[in-house]
Amino acid sequence: MHNPAFAFGNVSIHGSSQLTEAEVISLAGCGQGPLNLFNASSGRLREALLHDVRFKNAEVAYRFPATLQVSVEERQPALYVANSYHSYLKVDYNGVVLSVTTTIPDAKAPVLAGIKCGNLYLGDKVANTGVLQILQFLQQLTPEALQRIGEIAVDDKQDVKLQLSGSFPVRLGRVQEVSQKASVFMTVFNEIKDKNIKAEYIDLTFGKPYIKLLPK
Repeated sequence: MHNPAFAFGNVSIHGSSQLTEAEVISLAGCGQGPLNLFNASSGRLREALLHDVRFKNAEVAYRFPATLQVSVEERQPALYVANSYHSYLKVDYNGVVLSVTTTIPDAKAPVLAGIKCGNLYLGDKVANTGVLQILQFLQQLTPEALQRIGEIAVDDKQDVKLQLSGSFPVRLGRVQEVSQKASVFMTVFNEIKDKNIKAEYIDLTFGKPYIKLLPK
């Protein structure tokens, strides 16, 4: 029964489109397969998944009669930010680097302009306080609002401007305080999202939102 060529059991994967059955079998200690539950190690598999930068959490369990069930929570891309050496980091909402590329490959996350993160690699965690503030801000937004954000820019005065796709910019104030602006941003966003407002910008820098309308 412990013969590596002996096949026993099957794999069930939940929560991931990236993790393959072949990876699970290999990480569980069964090499190139087939799966043999008598040789598979759930502890070894879970430990390997928790060290995989793609996943935030992982659980492994045996299910009757002969299923190795793997449940993972994938890290979601939150932001693209410039790195050293003319490259870009794709980071999740906790600041973990998911990839390093020479160009921005897709529109799965907004681009942050005006801040560089130094020399980071896959799996590293961003330490820049401005980036972390912006990530905390993004964590508090709804999926609908996140999809409307095209670019976030930080200027020389450390003020943040957010560009809504197909719409006008939103001024959020100092980057050191931007995470505190999520609630008022969502209030304003929900109020204007379905309205055809002709505005030059919206300013959330101070306590009361201000809409600068375009001249008629």
